[in-house]
Amino acid sequence: HHAADVDTLLRLGVTAVLNCASGGISRLPLDKYKAAGIQYAFTNVRQDHYSYPILHDKNGKCSKHLEVAKALYADVERTGGKTLFFCVAGQNRSPALGIAVMMLYGHSLQNILESCAKTRPFILENVGFQQQLVELEALLASGRVAGNKKRKITTGEEQYVYEYGTPPPQLPKTKYQIELESHCVEIELLVPGLLTMDVKIPVQSTIATVKKKLVEYVNKRLLSLDEHPAVIAKSWVVLAMFGYDPMYDFPLEEEAVELNVQLERMKTMFGLEIKTNGGEPIIQWNEKCRFAVVILSVTTNTEGKKFEKPWTFVHEERPGAPATLLENTLSSTHLRAWDFETGQAYASNDPIVFSFADDARDKRAFMKISTSAQVAQQFYAPGEGGILGMGANAIVHRVALKPTSSPEHTKNTEDDLDKVELSCEQGWDSAVKRPFSLSKMLASLETSSEACLAKRLRLANSLNSDGRVLYFYGLGVGLSSNAYNHEEYKFEIMLLSRYEQKFASYTMTRFMKDYISVQNSTPTNARAVQKTFSLIKVKVLLVSLLNAFRDLTLMGVEAFDFNHLNNVLVSLDHRTVRLLDIDGNSKGSIHYPSKYFKEPKAPHKPCLDIDLNSLLPLIVQELILGKGRGKSFVTNKVSEIWRAKTEEDAKGIIANVIRENFYSHLQSEEEKGKVFKHVDRVSEWFYALLKKKAPWTNWTNDIYDAMRCIDHLPIA
Repeated sequence: HHAADVDTLLRLGVTAVLNCASGGISRLPLDKYKAAGIQYAFTNVRQDHYSYPILHDKNGKCSKHLEVAKALYADVERTGGKTLFFCVAGQNRSPALGIAVMMLYGHSLQNILESCAKTRPFILENVGFQQQLVELEALLASGRVAGNKKRKITTGEEQYVYEYGTPPPQLPKTKYQIELESHCVEIELLVPGLLTMDVKIPVQSTIATVKKKLVEYVNKRLLSLDEHPAVIAKSWVVLAMFGYDPMYDFPLEEEAVELNVQLERMKTMFGLEIKTNGGEPIIQWNEKCRFAVVILSVTTNTEGKKFEKPWTFVHEERPGAPATLLENTLSSTHLRAWDFETGQAYASNDPIVFSFADDARDKRAFMKISTSAQVAQQFYAPGEGGILGMGANAIVHRVALKPTSSPEHTKNTEDDLDKVELSCEQGWDSAVKRPFSLSKMLASLETSSEACLAKRLRLANSLNSDGRVLYFYGLGVGLSSNAYNHEEYKFEIMLLSRYEQKFASYTMTRFMKDYISVQNSTPTNARAVQKTFSLIKVKVLLVSLLNAFRDLTLMGVEAFDFNHLNNVLVSLDHRTVRLLDIDGNSKGSIHYPSKYFKEPKAPHKPCLDIDLNSLLPLIVQELILGKGRGKSFVTNKVSEIWRAKTEEDAKGIIANVIRENFYSHLQSEEEKGKVFKHVDRVSEWFYALLKKKAPWTNWTNDIYDAMRCIDHLPIA
């Protein structure tokens, strides 16, 4: 934070600063530096790792970092100023370069370290950087550098000579290079998990062009050089801006944010100029743009066959390191998310790293999390991210989110510069859905599948005013670690919805189990459900369920999987439901003409492809007959009703069960007389429904037929 405090720098007489971090620290006040006459320089020390050649390579060739550092120091020394070298923690990268420059100017390593031991004793715990400083001392002592060993660069008839630690003169540029660079701008590109690079992109271009350029650059400069060469199969590109909070960003992906919202946020958030050429938006990019390419999967070629697999990276903590290096290579380990409708950025309140296994069937391996901050990840910590539920294809965690701050909220505080700044706006708890496999994750992002459908439901949320359909917020990017090898990491796309205590994780499966549990073995919560559940509540619950199906139709959903009850949540007061897993069986919107309508006949009502024949009759049977009786009782009674000799006998069986289930508490004959007349009407309704007699012959054909049938359930 000292590097961002211009008043402190001026008080100390600092006239130049050198940023040695792996990428520009985004909140540096560059405009204030310029106004105060402080020179800014940057050298991209990509890793704080023992094998990284910060001073020279294994052949003794001087690094560009040391060339830049010495050149800046030489510049400042001539004018009698002072230079501040800094990185993220001021612990390894900037001290290594600072000490090396002092050595090139004649100071002994011994004297420098003795001075540092008194004022900043915790620096240089990186053994690899220590070794390079000792090697530099040996080179200086042998006379092989500092003017004795020189390197020549030849351009035509001229020769340029420069010393170790001094940058070479610029070579003359061709006309093509000059013309090309005049149409390009250099931006910062972060590849989370690997490094930061400087990349040239066209000054004026479309979003698609820039994304293609960045992905091609990563493929060529990184993935193609791997031990097992690969190319990016699926990635997300995220845009931020140098000088803003690093979490104040948004993805350039229409899966997450519509194109028109992306363009609007570019203008309002970052002030980028946008023009239109032939109806296509052209963005005027500048040197403050910061991009991140989040790699999700790669394609490899093995024995002539192409395979798509999750992209993983290895991160090894150095023994004895006081803090995790993940923050240096990722910017943050917070879960990131963006609102479908507005593009507003969110981050988890605390850092969070999930866990995964290569085998999607090993579901327990997906249950661990780590909430470690600035220390090595610890996956035994319970922390945030409690598990709300788990299905065949995904696990759902509970994670608290807050919106990241806009520029007016950003302040320089005593906190570390790489700490996430969260807005003072109110946050919310999210239900974060993580697919178990890459194939499931990719399938959920397809145009007609869950994520894209969720975005449309979010945009159409005014049609969900009663909240019977799950309230989707947006998509997020999270980091997960291999449960059996915590040095292996990968990124995942996750679907976020609003978590509400009212619904918690009480599925209709659990509710029905509690409702029909046999009373002598019923747990306390099930007894509470049975005690208060009346016929009116039966009707209210069924009406809420069918209204939720109708809301799906209003929102243009073509299909809903109602073949199991884990897709439906029941409120804690048992009066309302909420639908989950609305992927439309990958069918997307209702089409017109539709297969449901036989041409040329006009449609008479909207249709939802949903199977009401399998579970809805069973639900009604268990609600009417099975209260505290068990499944076998319901099955036997339904069989007994079907075998009854006469219709009156069948209705009598139904009436007896209803009286026992809902009215056993009545004492006076007068009360019983009034209620039993009502029970007879309910018995008639249930008998016609069960046997699909008039007027309910087609009551499970369509949600509107089912709604009419349930509407006629008599209530006292």
